[in-house]
Amino acid sequence: MKSSILALSFVALTISALQGQTTGPAVKVDIKAPKFEATQTPQFQAGNVPDKNWRPKNWLQIDMEFDIKLPSAAGGRNGSLASMTVNYYLAMNATTKDGKRQVMKGSFDYVDIPAAEKCHALAFVSPATLRRILEKDAFVPSDISGWGVEVIVEGQRVAGDGSIKGPWWEKTDTLAINDNTMLPKKDTPFAILWGDYDVGVKNK
Repeated sequence: MKSSILALSFVALTISALQGQTTGPAVKVDIKAPKFEATQTPQFQAGNVPDKNWRPKNWLQIDMEFDIKLPSAAGGRNGSLASMTVNYYLAMNATTKDGKRQVMKGSFDYVDIPAAEKCHALAFVSPATLRRILEKDAFVPSDISGWGVEVIVEGQRVAGDGSIKGPWWEKTDTLAINDNTMLPKKDTPFAILWGDYDVGVKNK
């Protein structure tokens, strides 16, 4: 009898653990379609340094507005989400020599995200990377033929959107995925701009 009770207790604990593993994060994330802009390298003045002639080039700026909702146990409207991962996918109007569509991918861990207010996530692609992918100098937003975004919290996908329904970026047989082709604002010449307009990015 005692062994039967122990066995039932073990089964109950196992089921409870499995349910805990399959329960999704309580946070809800609502994302809007990202905005894409061609933004020139900012120019700053500094004293006691040599003056050099240079020509500002176009960066790709990605600006995604979103908001999150947290349960009362996590602070509700007054709470903040410690971290969430955003994966960006941009299909470009360019192909490889074997005919695959060029796709730029960036992945960022945004941190300390406040609930119940409009937030902005920024990402950038440098002029040098754009030139390599597009094989031309001047980037314009029309060079982007499609986009996709997915949001990961605690290892689970909680939100996603794209210009085409479904995770089109997973069709790797027709796509050339270029990983790590995007930069967070803090690693660009735009680092000191716009104050707390955008959420922070985790240091790697």
